[in-house]
Amino acid sequence: MHLESKEIIDHPLQEVFALVRDDLSKLVPYLPNVERIEVKKHAPKGSDCFEVVNHWYGKVEMPAMLKKFMKPEIFSWKDFATWKNNEFCVEYRLESFLANDLFDAKGTNSFFAVDENKTELKISCDVQIYPEKVPGVPRLLARKVTPMIESLLEKLLAPNLTSLGSGLKKYYQENE
Repeated sequence: MHLESKEIIDHPLQEVFALVRDDLSKLVPYLPNVERIEVKKHAPKGSDCFEVVNHWYGKVEMPAMLKKFMKPEIFSWKDFATWKNNEFCVEYRLESFLANDLFDAKGTNSFFAVDENKTELKISCDVQIYPEKVPGVPRLLARKVTPMIESLLEKLLAPNLTSLGSGLKKYYQENE
């Protein structure tokens, strides 16, 4: 699936870019289905890049049938990102905590100055989910529960990838 969104945030480009790059955890209350974000690495990479690794902990209500054999960690992911300061963009890939091949997710978030006090955030991400690779699913149940697992992963990933812009707007509304 291809996910894309655009939002205009009523704050300067440098400020918005720095907030998302350096203080992403401040946005957790404004992102759906995210319990917390832990920064695992935040380091310069070359003269104009930052390498950032964040761990996202999702929160999702699992159907009773899935709770019996699935760990909640299946809905948490690692975010490996390269922030390009001169280009005001970040390229990232996401990986599940439990199974590196559960999904492929790669994308780019780009920040553009609309004017001196407005920033456009464009998010573009491609996600391919492989629910049949979920660890712990009994073979006899795999066909029955695979659509449920795929649906849950889509409901978790898609809103959090595409709602960053609206989360930024809410953050700034409440913190001005």
